Amino acid sequence: MSICRVFILTGHPLFAEGVETLLREQSGLEVVGSGDISPETFVRIQEMAPDVVVIGAPGEEQEAVVAQVFQVLPGLKVVVLNLDDNRIHIHYRQTKVGRQVEDLVEAIRQPLEWGRPRPARMRIFAIIQGHYGQRIVENVRAHGPRGWTVECWRAPELPAMIDDPESYLPLHVPPADLILALGESPAVAQLIPDIARRAGAQAVIAPVDHSAWLPEGLIRQLEVRLNQMGVAAVFPRPFCSLTEDGYNVRHQRVACSNPWISEFARYFGRPVFRIRAANGVVQAVEVERDTACGGARFVAEHLVGVSLGEAILQAGILHHHYPCLAGMTIERALGDTLLHVAGQLMRQAVEVEVAPLLPRAAYLVPEGRSA
Repeated sequence: MSICRVFILTGHPLFAEGVETLLREQSGLEVVGSGDISPETFVRIQEMAPDVVVIGAPGEEQEAVVAQVFQVLPGLKVVVLNLDDNRIHIHYRQTKVGRQVEDLVEAIRQPLEWGRPRPARMRIFAIIQGHYGQRIVENVRAHGPRGWTVECWRAPELPAMIDDPESYLPLHVPPADLILALGESPAVAQLIPDIARRAGAQAVIAPVDHSAWLPEGLIRQLEVRLNQMGVAAVFPRPFCSLTEDGYNVRHQRVACSNPWISEFARYFGRPVFRIRAANGVVQAVEVERDTACGGARFVAEHLVGVSLGEAILQAGILHHHYPCLAGMTIERALGDTLLHVAGQLMRQAVEVEVAPLLPRAAYLVPEGRSA
């Protein structure tokens, strides 16, 4: 594995210490130095020639600091964390916005070719069985870009073991760039490779919102088959952990890089909000990235008028009321249910927006209370 060399540039020692501690735990990343924003530090950056410079600075300082870095090393990749609002910006050919700790790590890891052209159009073929998949298809159709087409096939009841997949496949599989595998049984999941082959698909998203629908052993089999076919595949656990650069949470985080999956994740996956407030009350909520099921839009609509101090807690409650359809069985690897993990992701998306507007004690969920 090649090592990505990182230099931390900031006038805030606690920021440098926190980022260095975070990156020290990440394989493939090495902090080669840190320093304040001074001429001496820019000389050190030039001498060390890192792969990435991470800048921690307030919003009004960022533009000048980035310009200074590019004067020293014009082709460098720069990742900036705005200390005013916790937003992440990547500077290299274009700017991209992130949100949370996972975004910082992935922004550093991400290859420079992330700026490649995006697909102008996308053909999606969805495999569904019940309300879970139907709701996702309806939301993607309603809120996806105009250049997307979404067709779906409702799978019939299938035997647990399928010896001859051909006899169970849909009569017509339209050409597709991306397969959304939204079945509710392992039997349907077994058909994914054959459907992807018939569609000529480039990528597959098969979310794991219920472990019983897509067990670990079957995921490994699908990964092997799809890889042999040259089809990229991701299995986000839960679906709302998907971002343009990876999926899953905590120690299970997996990096990925595929233009079709990334394009889908620009619009659907881990929720991202832009919240405006006045006089301590939420005035407007813009959904920058919806959950595939539409839950983030539901939460956004019902947060308007809520006090900032209650917004995080209410986001969790609203997530359950939508309701989230993720599983309620404890995941051994996570020590939690996927329903609860999805709720945490929703609350975090609200927290990163309201936290800069409140003292910390004002937005912490009281111990013993659960959203």
